[in-house]
Amino acid sequence: MRFKNPTRLAVACALALAALPGFAQVPAFPGAVGFGANATGGRGGAIVHVTNLNDAGAGSFRDAVNVPNRIVVFDVGGYIVLKSPVSVQGNITIAGQTAPGDGVGIMGGEVSLSNKSNIIVRGLRVRQGNLDPLTGKSAIGASKTTNFILDHCSIEYGQWDSFDAVKAVDFTVQNTIIANPIGQQFGAHVEGGPSTFYRNLWVNGHNRQPLSKDNTQFINNVVYDYQAGYTVGNTGGYFSHDLVNNYFVAGPGTSTTSNYYYQVNNKQTIYAVGNFADTNRDGTLNGSAQNKVGSSIPSATPWAPTTPAIPALAAADAYFNVTASAGVWPRDPVDQVAVNDTLSVGTRGSLTKNQASTGLPNLGYGILNGSTPLPDLNGDGIPDYWAQAYGIGMNDPAAAGAPFGTSGYTNIEAYANSLVLPDLWTAQDVGGAALAGAATYNPLTQAWVLTGAGSFDQAQFASRPWTADGMVTARIDALGAGQAGVMVRGATGTQAPFVALVLDASGTLTLLARPSDGAATASVQGTGFAAGTWLRLRQGGDTFTASTSADGVAWTPFDTAHATLAANARAGVGVASGDAGVRAAATLSQVAAGAGFYQDVTASVKITRSGFTLNRTNGMWNGTVTFTNASAAPLSGTLLFRLDALTGGVTLANQAGSDGAAPFLVLPVSALAPGASATVATSFLNPARAAIGYVPKLYTGTL
Repeated sequence: MRFKNPTRLAVACALALAALPGFAQVPAFPGAVGFGANATGGRGGAIVHVTNLNDAGAGSFRDAVNVPNRIVVFDVGGYIVLKSPVSVQGNITIAGQTAPGDGVGIMGGEVSLSNKSNIIVRGLRVRQGNLDPLTGKSAIGASKTTNFILDHCSIEYGQWDSFDAVKAVDFTVQNTIIANPIGQQFGAHVEGGPSTFYRNLWVNGHNRQPLSKDNTQFINNVVYDYQAGYTVGNTGGYFSHDLVNNYFVAGPGTSTTSNYYYQVNNKQTIYAVGNFADTNRDGTLNGSAQNKVGSSIPSATPWAPTTPAIPALAAADAYFNVTASAGVWPRDPVDQVAVNDTLSVGTRGSLTKNQASTGLPNLGYGILNGSTPLPDLNGDGIPDYWAQAYGIGMNDPAAAGAPFGTSGYTNIEAYANSLVLPDLWTAQDVGGAALAGAATYNPLTQAWVLTGAGSFDQAQFASRPWTADGMVTARIDALGAGQAGVMVRGATGTQAPFVALVLDASGTLTLLARPSDGAATASVQGTGFAAGTWLRLRQGGDTFTASTSADGVAWTPFDTAHATLAANARAGVGVASGDAGVRAAATLSQVAAGAGFYQDVTASVKITRSGFTLNRTNGMWNGTVTFTNASAAPLSGTLLFRLDALTGGVTLANQAGSDGAAPFLVLPVSALAPGASATVATSFLNPARAAIGYVPKLYTGTL
C-alpha cells in the first residue's frame, strides 16, 4: 500500500506535463536512471535566481526553494553557511551546476527534502559538519520524500547520516560522492523504497553504505575504506536487492575486510553478479569476485525489471569511471581528498569525527571561489553564447521557460543539463586565460557549444583522459569570430606541451605544436577551409598526424607535428577568440577522443535495419541491424557499430560502451569477407515512446 499514492502522483504529474504544448514524458534529465528517473521537478514552473550567499532573505537559496513549482539557478558561486536547516518544497529543480566559478556549496546545516515530492537536485555540494549544533540532523534529509533524484552531488560531513531517506519512496542517487561522514559516520539510511543507487563513490564510512531496508538497485557503486559496506542490518523485513558490478575496496579504516556485505540475513533475496572486493590494501586494484551475500537467498534474475536496462560497466571499469566522474564539477579540494584516498587503493584514508582533520582551510570545508556569470542579456539564466547557438531569443525573458524544440524539456533545462558533461570529460580554461570560458555538451543534439578568450593556447578546453597512440576528432559546425579545433595537451599550465589543429573564422587552418614544456610554439597554416570541416589528430609515438575531411569518411592529411606528452595528458576540443579581452563561441559535433585507431567504413557496407518490437515485460524496444560488406576487400579488426544522433530520451540499453558520448555495439565477428554479413541486436529503453532514430556508422580498428 505504501507505493500506491506516490505512483499515482508520479503518473498524474507526467500526464499533466505531457498534455502541455511542447512537453512530453521524458526522464528527469538525459541519463537519469532508476526509480527517481521520472521526476519532473520544476519543469514548466517559475525560474528563480539565487543571487547571494546569504542564509536567508531575498535572493538567498533558502528563499528560492521555499516555494514549489520552481527551477532554481545560481548567479553566484561559493559557500552558503546555514544557521538552521533549509526545507525544500516539492515540484522543484535545483540546478547547482549553473553556479559560476567553483560552483556552490551548502555548509553547516541540513538540506531537507522531507515530506515533499517530485524533486530534482543536480550539481550541489551539501556539507553539514560539526558547524551544525543539531547532531541529530543529516547532510540531506529525505524522510517520507517521494519521486526524487540526486545527480552529480557531493554529500559530506553528515552527522546523523550523510543521506537519510526513511520512508522515502521511488528515488535515485547517482553519480554522487558520499564521503567522510562524522558523528555516527554513516553513509545512508534507507527505509521504504524502492530505490536506486548508481555509480556513486562512498568513502571513509563506518557503516550504512547504504543501509537498505527496502527493495534496492545497487549498480556500479564504489565503496572505499568501509567498516561495513552494503548493509541490511538483519532487518525483520523481507526485501529484494539487485547488486550489479560494484567494487568494494578496503582501506586503512577497514577493521574486518570481509564486511563489504554486512548483516544480510535469510529474509533478503539478492541478485548479485559482477561484484568485486579488493581487501589486500596493496595499492593496486586487484580484487576478486564476491557475489555471495551473507545468508541471503540468491536469485538468478533481478527483482527489478529495469535493472538489465541500466547501463552497467564491469566492476573494474566502474571503479575508474566513478573516481573520474562522480560528484560536482569542477572538483574542489574536499571531493579531491575523497577521490585521492580511493585512488590509493588501500593505503590512504581514515574515518573521522571532525572535518577539520582533512587539514583543509575554512575549518576543513575548503574554499569555493565564485566568479562573474557569463553575459546574459535578458537575465533568464541562459548565457548569450548558448542562447545564440540554439536560436533562443536573448531579448525575451520568457524564452528560458519555452519548450526546447520537441524534446520535452524547457530551454533552461536543456541549458542546465548541457553543463553536466559526459563521463570522463571535464572542462577548464588552459594557459592562464584572462576571461573565464565555458563548455557544454547537449545530449539532445549531441553538440558541444564552447566559449573562450585569448589565443588557442589559452582556450576553453573540454577534454577526457588520453591514451597514447589514440585519435581525437570533431566537426566544426558553427564558428564566430574566433578559433575552434581539437587538441591534445600535457597539462593546463601556460607552458605545457600540446598539439592542436585549429580552424578560424577566416577559413585558415593552423596546426600548432609546443613539443615540450616551455618550448616555442611552431605552426603550419593552410587556407580555404570552412565551417562543416572535420578535424582529426592521430598520435603515433611522438608524432601527431593532422587530417581534414568534408564528410568524416574520406580524410586528407594536412601535416604532422611532434610533441612529448606525459601519461596524464588529455585530449578534446577547444575554443578561443584570438583576443584576451573578448570571448568567442563555436559549435562542434561528432566529437570523439580515445585509444585505438578507428576508420569509418560505413561507405563500404550495406546496412539493413529491422523494425522494432516492444517487449511488454521489460519495456524494451528490440530490433536488429545487419551489415553486409559491399566492397571487394575484407573488413577486419574490431568492427564497431556506432549509433550517432540517437533520439533524445532514448537509451541503447545493451551498448558495449560509448565513443564521444555516442553508444556503440561490437559486431560478433572479427572480419567480414566481401559479401559477408553480420547482425547485431539492439535493445532500447524508450520511456517517452518517441520515434527511435539514429545514424548507423561502422568503424574498424582496435578497442
